[in-house]
Amino acid sequence: MENIIYILFVAVSIPILLMALLVEKKARFPMIFMLVGIFVSVFASEVNGLLSQHLKMDIYRVTITITPITEECLKALPILYYALVISDKREQLFTASMATGIGFAVLENAYYLLNYPNFSMISAVIRAFGAGLMHGMCTLLIGVGISFVRKKRKMFAVGTFGLLSTAIVYHGIYNILIQSKYSIVGALLPIATYIPFLLWRLKIKFGRQAKEKDKVQPNSVK
Repeated sequence: MENIIYILFVAVSIPILLMALLVEKKARFPMIFMLVGIFVSVFASEVNGLLSQHLKMDIYRVTITITPITEECLKALPILYYALVISDKREQLFTASMATGIGFAVLENAYYLLNYPNFSMISAVIRAFGAGLMHGMCTLLIGVGISFVRKKRKMFAVGTFGLLSTAIVYHGIYNILIQSKYSIVGALLPIATYIPFLLWRLKIKFGRQAKEKDKVQPNSVK
């Protein structure tokens, strides 16, 4: 099945697209960027394949030298376009970047597990939390970072390069660890970086709720 990546793309993306047409605009936003991430995953698969054939590298060398660069650059493109052309609001960039990374991981994980059908449930869970969160966190890093440097002209180019470089290095470290005897460390790395972001988001959420509550209470007293 040479075209299995395209079969998976159709099977996964069409139901999401059909659902996106029915839901409200607020719910549609992350679904659209999940579709973007799924498309980028297909495109990255072709690019990685062409580069590996041209450079005549084995899978291990490809995953630690080529894929971190190509995949993070390709995932960053729609986020940069959205920030530069449409909106640089942090909340929207947060959602768009995480959804793009997760969409990318959904198709990649499906393709990976289909090619290795002997995977156990434990291996599948590790793959989901490991590669799934890794792609999400790398793209999230770029999206959140862009919201800080977008309006600072002197820092924008350098800041964007720094964010992209950090995502590439993070991705490369994960790929090296997950294929070594320290694979458990590699699997835990995305979780360890996901938790601080989650706590940060919860802090913002509860802070907003507290402010809204403070605004409502004086009116109710009157």
